[in-house]
Amino acid sequence: YMRDTILSNFRRRMLAILKTDNDLQRPSVLETLIHRHLRIINLVEQHVSMDLTQGIREIFLSEAFCGPLHYLKPSVKLAEYATGSAVQIVCDWYIDNIIKDVNNVGILFTPSHKCFKSARPVGGYFADSIADLAELKAFVRLFGGYGVDKLDRLMREHTAALLNCIDIALQSNREALEAISASFHSCDPVEKECSVKQIVDMETVIGFCIQAGQALAFSSLLAEAAGEVLDENVPLLFSLMSGLTRHLPVEIPEKAEIGRLRAAASSINVSFDHDTDWVRSILVASGCANVGALSLLPYLFASFMTSSIWSITNFSIDTGGFSNNIHCLA
Repeated sequence: YMRDTILSNFRRRMLAILKTDNDLQRPSVLETLIHRHLRIINLVEQHVSMDLTQGIREIFLSEAFCGPLHYLKPSVKLAEYATGSAVQIVCDWYIDNIIKDVNNVGILFTPSHKCFKSARPVGGYFADSIADLAELKAFVRLFGGYGVDKLDRLMREHTAALLNCIDIALQSNREALEAISASFHSCDPVEKECSVKQIVDMETVIGFCIQAGQALAFSSLLAEAAGEVLDENVPLLFSLMSGLTRHLPVEIPEKAEIGRLRAAASSINVSFDHDTDWVRSILVASGCANVGALSLLPYLFASFMTSSIWSITNFSIDTGGFSNNIHCLA
């Protein structure tokens, strides 16, 4: 009875401190609070001669893993545990407030500082105090690989939807973009200008591309944080993955086993080009990797240079990017 009471209290406490009065608790602060609570439990464990460690591990696992728990422990019935409620809360917050910017606080990716910044507070914090490398490393230490996979999966779903919208825009503007492509080769500026004017909803498409680039930037930060945490705690495994990546063959079509190894390497930022691997895996999963319209994407990006979006932005030397995130196109 005492064991169940202590473990239930720990679970309730863990879920209660996920959020403050204003919004999400910073992962680094959450990590400190959980460590403090664990030290108290360790003292209890020593005084009452009771093994609570296994129960604490099961709580962390059940709050970090999203999916049927019988995949991990076949002897346990699924109904006995909640699945990933803690990590779901944290991941949903990051997706809504940093990636999608649903509160329209002006989220900007700053390459120079490797973090996201906001013009106004996101809940109780500015974005750079909750979406930088240090906070993401704390997130990785708290929720482990399952948490990283969950957040990465949500970003992939969001990016896949954006890429689908971009693909529709490419299809609807195919004739204009093909004319722009021909004008580049024929060096006809008049034809190129006329074709650019025929592109429909350019500002909307730019918005989709920037949002996809923002998700890509966050994915790269998350992979770097996961790699650093792995290197600090399991350096042998990190070294093994780093060495293995250099010898992965480049094959077309790629074998499934090689693809999984490349995805694992990309998730801890030891691949040669994380951004390319990440986008390619999304395109393959969504069945858009061989869509011919994607070859017109460079001409669409070139057409963006004529958009009015450039007249309302400015470049910041401090952040290393533009004030409207247009640098996320790259």
